[in-house]
Parts: sequence; structure tokens; C-alpha cells
Amino acid sequence: MNRILNFEARFAASLPETYALINSSNLVVHPRVARIVLHGSRGLAGRCRPDSDIDLSLIVEAPQGPQSECQFQEVLETTLTHWHSGIELDLAVIFDIRNCELKCFHQTAWEDPICQIGGIDCFGLYKIQKGFHGLVTDAGIQVKLMYPCLRIWQRP
Repeated sequence: MNRILNFEARFAASLPETYALINSSNLVVHPRVARIVLHGSRGLAGRCRPDSDIDLSLIVEAPQGPQSECQFQEVLETTLTHWHSGIELDLAVIFDIRNCELKCFHQTAWEDPICQIGGIDCFGLYKIQKGFHGLVTDAGIQVKLMYPCLRIWQRP
């Protein structure tokens, strides 16, 4: 487990309130997590309500073998178990299924040329909250609707 203390400088500068909230809430990630991306109203989109959750994507390397769902469950549970805040986390594990290196999660805004297949259901998604219970497939998820987003941490 890794407690995240060294966030991206741009995160603290752009979103000081969200930075302070996450920094004080014991954000811990599983060793498989390579990057964390912030979405939604507590991110660059703004206009959060006091009860707004925090939308984070935990980017991991593509799974290997039949145990991938158990590994994803462990990734999410690691973060959820250690989180100490009255603000709810909305987490998703994201992984590359198209060999695109998930370049779209490096951007803060949508750029058409970044995605060769149009950005719909183009990445692997595992979720255990908000009515989801495992791998999410063919849900019609459009990457361009996830913007703006901001990488807040990356494994050194």
C-alpha cells in the first residue's frame, strides 16, 4: 500500500480546496495503481455542492490472467478502506484494452486526434459503487464526457 503524499504540483495550484480535502483524507492506493485522475465537480469542472463526491480513476496496467477481477476488487478496497473523510469517493479502476496507452487520461480536455476509435467504451473499467458490481462493458461510456480531468498523481 502507498499513502499518497506527493501530488502533482498543478493539482495543488489549480484546485486548492480539493487538494486539501484529498491530502487530509488518507488517500492510499494499491501498488498496482500507476496514476490517479480526478474528474467531476470537485475537479476542473467546478461547481461542486457541499455533498458532492470525489470522482477518481485509478489507472492500472492491463490485467494478466483469470484473477484480474479479484485484483481490481483489491485495488478499490485498498483505497476505500483507508479513506477517512465525510466526503464519499467514487472510484473506478481503468485499464488499457486497445494498446493506446490511455493517452486520453493524460489530457485535461478532449482532443479528437488523440483517440483513433472515437472514445466510446475504449478502455477497461471495473467499478463496485453506484450500481456497478465488477467489469463494466458496452456501457456506451464516452471519454469526451469525462472531461475536464486532471492527473493528480503518478507513480515515480
